[in-house]
Amino acid sequence: MTIEAGVDQAAFEVVNPTADKLDSAETSLAPRLDTLDGKVLGLLSNSKPNAEIALQAVAEKIKETYPDLKIRLYPGSIRFEPGLLRRAIEESDALIGATADCGACTSWLIHDGAQAEKAGVPQVTIVARGFERDTDTSAKVFGVPGLQYVVVPRVFTALTPEQATEQTLPVADDIIKALTRTPAAIPADTAGQEDDEERQETYTFHGQDPVAAVEAFNEFYLQKDFGDGLPLHPPTRAKVEAIIEAQGLPRDELVLTIPPLHGHGTLERIAVNAAMAGCRPEELPVVIAALKAIHACPPPMNLSVLMSTGAFAPVILVNGPLVKKLGINSGRSPLGPGLNNRVNIRIGRAVALTLRNLGAWIPGRMDLDTIGTVRKNIQVFGENEDESPWEPYQVGKGLRPDDSTVTVVHTVGEWDLGSNHGPADRRIRSIAARTPTLTQVGFMTSTLAGLEGNEDGLFYLLPPETARKFADAGLSKDAVKRFLLHNIRPRIWDVVAPFIDFRERGLVRPEWEWMFQLTPEEQRTQTIQAFNDPAAINIAVAGHGTPKEFVFGTMTTPITVKIAPLA
Repeated sequence: MTIEAGVDQAAFEVVNPTADKLDSAETSLAPRLDTLDGKVLGLLSNSKPNAEIALQAVAEKIKETYPDLKIRLYPGSIRFEPGLLRRAIEESDALIGATADCGACTSWLIHDGAQAEKAGVPQVTIVARGFERDTDTSAKVFGVPGLQYVVVPRVFTALTPEQATEQTLPVADDIIKALTRTPAAIPADTAGQEDDEERQETYTFHGQDPVAAVEAFNEFYLQKDFGDGLPLHPPTRAKVEAIIEAQGLPRDELVLTIPPLHGHGTLERIAVNAAMAGCRPEELPVVIAALKAIHACPPPMNLSVLMSTGAFAPVILVNGPLVKKLGINSGRSPLGPGLNNRVNIRIGRAVALTLRNLGAWIPGRMDLDTIGTVRKNIQVFGENEDESPWEPYQVGKGLRPDDSTVTVVHTVGEWDLGSNHGPADRRIRSIAARTPTLTQVGFMTSTLAGLEGNEDGLFYLLPPETARKFADAGLSKDAVKRFLLHNIRPRIWDVVAPFIDFRERGLVRPEWEWMFQLTPEEQRTQTIQAFNDPAAINIAVAGHGTPKEFVFGTMTTPITVKIAPLA
């Protein structure tokens, strides 16, 4: 394709940054049923508010047409427990699910529905308007394109039980059709990244001068949703080749599949996205290591943190000799803008563009974030090892000081804790008192199967001045972590408030029931340790100057990966 921009005075060719393959094998839909009469209709309830109410209401409506229909409810979680899902598939002739309100909820339910179709059990999912694209893309990811769903006007969690029922009953006939009529064949698709036209390997841009050609390129790539909203560096073949050649690996080598879409991340495709971010060849190993750490996040959080309606985003810590060698800022304002952070920014942007173009981490597509966060302009920083009195972060993970590593943690928020003056004991108490806690569902409830309850946590960035104050007082990094673990104590009143609805639906873990049974006065006057596991508290030394501490709230335990050296 040639994009004209006036008289042909300047021209260049750029490479397509999107995936050419998905890591999934397509499976046909299960055979549809001749009738639902005398059959078992299983209801997959994923624990979200009003989903179960909607499922039961529409099932009873279907039963009016098929009086001998048997209905069985399977109350599970956002990611169904494998054993419960197997039982539902084995015991049911057909299944219905309802996604409720969330991108991760949608994708996990589509995942579960795909498992049913692959096992020969027809299913249909009730999807809220606005989540159709996520549903279609997830169906491709999980290998069942054309997976059947019906659409209701609003997310269930925004409704009363009566409204949830009212909006669902009209789709009863559509559900019957989806379970009893064979749908038209779905044409094969490649990566699904460019739905409006056949995927091209390269594009050529012309302009009256080089600036006009670059502007034409940027406008076209942004319209194609290949970019992040900021001007892109043209990924010319020469730039991409220079990055590939420096790695000493075959261009078509599959480095990893990129979540959440699981697009093929070949060396060439990752290099294209790094070139768009302005990366130098020697920076690509850091980008690849960060992507591998993101990929290594265990389920269910591997999809949930990238696809949720919540404002979650990965943050990347770099350790080891490469911090200095590449010029990654670990000193003053390493999370900020400007000259000192240009390498940090390039690497973070390359990771984000790769997730976008190879993993469809795009708002409204696989990322269903409601409001969003600036942290999705992925932040990269180095640990200030030279000024730290403690061992580097990666050493605490069992690696060597001369190992260059990345550590990825998926964050849920960030807070500047302000200045904490005085001796070490007063300063550490102040940090604990000023630390907010944002307990997520993994700690208190069973709404995400497979969580251990220690995914919620904190990642502190302590400036060297604070770290030295603690070290001079005889406190090791582990001692500081233990103090914070035991002294961050929110009021029980504040802890239980977000989970009252969960308890009413029987989803709070039994060990926390006692807190809800306290009187309001007891809940207001008693506190509780915010975290159970020492792994929930992490510390790195970063920044320079005034002792102002900083903390991220976390949704996953940090994952550390060694950076492979250039060949």
